[in-house]
Amino acid sequence: MLDIAIRAAEEGGKIALSHFKNTPKVVYKPDNSPVTIADKHAEQTMRKIITNSFPDHGIIGEEFPAINPGAKYQWTVDPIDGTKSFVRGIPTWGVLIAVLQNNKPIIGVYNSPATGEIFTCQTKKGTFLNGKKTRVSKVKNLKESFIVHGSLNHFDKYNLVNNILNLTKIAQGKRGASDCGGLNMILKSQVDVNISASGSIWDYAAPAILVEEAGGKFTDFDGKYSITNNTAAFTNGLLHKELLNVLNKR
Repeated sequence: MLDIAIRAAEEGGKIALSHFKNTPKVVYKPDNSPVTIADKHAEQTMRKIITNSFPDHGIIGEEFPAINPGAKYQWTVDPIDGTKSFVRGIPTWGVLIAVLQNNKPIIGVYNSPATGEIFTCQTKKGTFLNGKKTRVSKVKNLKESFIVHGSLNHFDKYNLVNNILNLTKIAQGKRGASDCGGLNMILKSQVDVNISASGSIWDYAAPAILVEEAGGKFTDFDGKYSITNNTAAFTNGLLHKELLNVLNKR
């Protein structure tokens, strides 16, 4: 399954990258989020690769309806995580694939076609960047940390904007990153915390296992392991409790 996940992510990435090098035509979904022909073409290709190898498995993707919802194994597919960056020519977008068993990821792949990086992992075997093991950072307190976060508009829905502002005051460094850019940096120890207040199962399944297999920790803002909640906190593990305390302070 890992081999097929890698192949699907690579083939989907090739399609997306070919569009990225030009100016992709953009349309907007009802929630005003952008989508391009690259998203749909890449996901169709990825689904075909998965289905040809595992016809009885389920697939949950961003652009098309789910198939085989009762299957033991479920694949989550995000053909372009970071479409807003993609259409602006910013290379922080990526392709995400995960394989779930009993609703928990056991395989994760993140392909960054624009930078030539591919991250892979499976349960209890670690996370690898282009074939070499990679680890999260060892920073032990928020005052020395570098954090990335998604759009403040999404945090506003949870009345957490002030908490985010307090967090950025505590941290040594901070920046916005609402796509794979934050995942990329935390997996390479360049940042210590990546938080999001808007995401779906295809956004969080692969990052959750990739970060944990790299030695980090993933939960929602309530401290529960959930890839179906809108909120997500990815950390090096050492900062997780302190981060959640700041996020949930009232």
